[in-house]
Amino acid sequence: MYRAKKREIAIMNVRIAAIAVAFTLGACASTPTDPADPGAVADPYEGFNRQMFAFNNGVDKYALGPAAGVYKTVTPEFARDRIGDFLRNLRAPVIFVNDVLQAEPARAGDTFMRFTINTTVGIAGLWDAANQLGLEPHSEDFGQTLAVWGVDSGPYLVMPVMGPTTPRDLLGSGVDRAIDPLTWTEFDGDADLDDKIAVGRGVLSALNARVALEDQIEQLNAQPEPYVALRRIYSSQRQAEIRNGRPEDESDLYEDLPDFDEFDE
Repeated sequence: MYRAKKREIAIMNVRIAAIAVAFTLGACASTPTDPADPGAVADPYEGFNRQMFAFNNGVDKYALGPAAGVYKTVTPEFARDRIGDFLRNLRAPVIFVNDVLQAEPARAGDTFMRFTINTTVGIAGLWDAANQLGLEPHSEDFGQTLAVWGVDSGPYLVMPVMGPTTPRDLLGSGVDRAIDPLTWTEFDGDADLDDKIAVGRGVLSALNARVALEDQIEQLNAQPEPYVALRRIYSSQRQAEIRNGRPEDESDLYEDLPDFDEFDE
């Protein structure tokens, strides 16, 4: 019965994202991107998005930021690095599946080897031993997979707490949760332990990411138009991620961009 409940929750994640996709398809069709900037993303819901951006800034200012400050004070950098390596290793199965779905055998092989090495030699992922051996990490998600398959991003959205996204990436995040083995993992003796682990994983991911991105967030908030700056950064970064580092005529445009993707954990 409990397993069926978890299955329903995972399916619901995908359905909610799919509803969002259907809701925004009309706007996507009627609001094309700027032809002078083909990398830009349509923003027909700018009024709503700005309200959510302000809400998220409030959450960061009064909750996440102060909590991250306390976390940084009480947690040494060495420990934060170990937590970051551990959390990244937990994402390896999802990254591997998306590598395969994108027909990237070399990257899939790297992901498999990284997970094997880090889970064993790296002591359950607490140490990125694979990186020391020359297997550098990379990130993939189902939103990127959909882009590789030719699915359009749809309009720009800013969601509460989740931050910037698109219908394609929103759907992708739901599918990623559904294919994450931890979504289906059960522990004998404590039926709620998996939920506690999921909450703990989310909190640690948010705090670790907030500390790591402290300087970039300050730079963003110092911009004349932080909302526009974040929209541009998100769009440019996603284009670069979808290309998997492959060169493009305007590849220099994407260099030295802050990595806000850690907030999706």
